[in-house]
Amino acid sequence: MKQTLVALALLTLSVAALALSSNTNSAVFTLDTVAPALELNSPTGGEEWYLGDTNNVLWTATDSNLLDDSVYLWYSLNGGSDYSALAENIANSGSYAWLMPDNTSNNAKVKIQVGDSFGNLSEKVSSAFAITYVPPEAPEGVNVDITNAVDAVITWQPVTQTIYGSPITPDGYLVLYNETPYENQDNLYYYLWDVTDGCAFTHSRVALHRAQMYYRVVAYKDHDGRMANILAEAKGNPDKKISFQEIKSRMNGGTK
Repeated sequence: MKQTLVALALLTLSVAALALSSNTNSAVFTLDTVAPALELNSPTGGEEWYLGDTNNVLWTATDSNLLDDSVYLWYSLNGGSDYSALAENIANSGSYAWLMPDNTSNNAKVKIQVGDSFGNLSEKVSSAFAITYVPPEAPEGVNVDITNAVDAVITWQPVTQTIYGSPITPDGYLVLYNETPYENQDNLYYYLWDVTDGCAFTHSRVALHRAQMYYRVVAYKDHDGRMANILAEAKGNPDKKISFQEIKSRMNGGTK
């Protein structure tokens, strides 16, 4: 009887040891810790988008576990201090048609966010761009008369339409000059004067002192008084040349 009890006790311990050594394997799974690859292609900064227009926000987002309808878009009119929802839970189509808001801004930004099924998020914010009024079209018929060999008389036809063909009356015209033949470089054209009455300007005695001179005339509409401040500063300090590139930058919210 004693031997039997010992045998039973050993058998019980053996079974217990077997139970302690058993294990179960889970199903194979993948853990994704990498955020989606994301690029904001438009706007990127520096654009001029016009009230009433529809412009496309463009992006590229890739990830093997990207969620359906995982794209969120916001916009800011104050450089990113505050954002308003533009689109939520939209598909990763790479494009969203955005009707411009009713308010202008010289410091607008767009923010985009995408996520994958593991909770990884990627976010991009554009540099600042402008939302502004549709500008006047470029003056036509610009002519320079130096027949008296002393003065340059610059004339042009009045502008009556915006770049979209809608009616407009410009607040004035910028007369710009350039002493090199690089006509399309805004940083080489400098403010000479602004004309608010008529379509002519006389650059006095320039033919006596310059072998060559190039001119450009730009129609402008000063909706918020920003141009008036720039021109007042330029007239107050005539020895400091201000380029057309700088004028455009400051009109779009850039620094001096």
